[in-house]
Amino acid sequence: MTATTTTRTTSTLADANALAEAHLHLVDHVVHQLAARFPRHVDRDELKGAGAAGLVDAAHRYDPATGVPFARYASIRIRGAILDATRSRDWATRRLRRDLRAIDATASELEEKLLRKPEDEEIAAELGMDVAAVRERRAAAVTSTLLTLDRPVGDPSGDASPLADRIQEEDTSWLPESSLERTELVGTLHAAIEHLPELPKRVLVEHHFQGRLLRDIADDLGVTEARASQLRHEALHALQAYFGTTFDGVPEVPVNAPGKRRRATYVAQVTASSDWRARLDVDRDPLSGLPIAAERTA
Repeated sequence: MTATTTTRTTSTLADANALAEAHLHLVDHVVHQLAARFPRHVDRDELKGAGAAGLVDAAHRYDPATGVPFARYASIRIRGAILDATRSRDWATRRLRRDLRAIDATASELEEKLLRKPEDEEIAAELGMDVAAVRERRAAAVTSTLLTLDRPVGDPSGDASPLADRIQEEDTSWLPESSLERTELVGTLHAAIEHLPELPKRVLVEHHFQGRLLRDIADDLGVTEARASQLRHEALHALQAYFGTTFDGVPEVPVNAPGKRRRATYVAQVTASSDWRARLDVDRDPLSGLPIAAERTA
């Protein structure tokens, strides 16, 4: 009994697969019939995929004893599978789709009658709706449409490229190259500030990152405001010198800027203690971990 059942099942599966392969043309036929009902953004390949799944299901469920030709039975199953797949991807309600069909139909009728594209007010009057309701339905349809980023999109010149290539990401933090550049910049800034001498570092951090006035910083340090300004420039020139060794396009420190030897020593120290791996491993604020930043926060 078991052997007979196993043999029969194997035979049924083989027959079902052969039946599906022999009727693959039905998928293209049904997709072609239904394509006119769907918006242009709907991917035809996805419709074919859903239809193929419906064909396989039909081949495995078909019972010749019913007397229904397989082609007719399979076409119904393929059509149902395609419609189910599109409904599962559609976030819009049936009522919204029904209203949109009515709006589109009315717009087409008015265009034929008026020999021009009708205004929203004319469409709303014909349907007995508010103009705001017509526009709201259209806006809702746009926001409820799912688009495939891999879908080719053509332009008037005939060039077709994936939709993803035509969408510009406004948040650069999501772009790998921009994110990598920013991470390296933050890491470089952190390392550069961390290795500054204590007084120039304090003036730089408090003035540029904490917004304190130079005269207040000078009072805390017990120096003149001119000296605090000198310390700030010393820190900035040191950072500029180090960044010039790491990034392109950084202006050179003025030749007459004091402290040339100290800057050279500073650049050598930062370079020796920081490499690109360490700079990319910084996942924090540029000032986190700096003693002066911790003091001011506390």
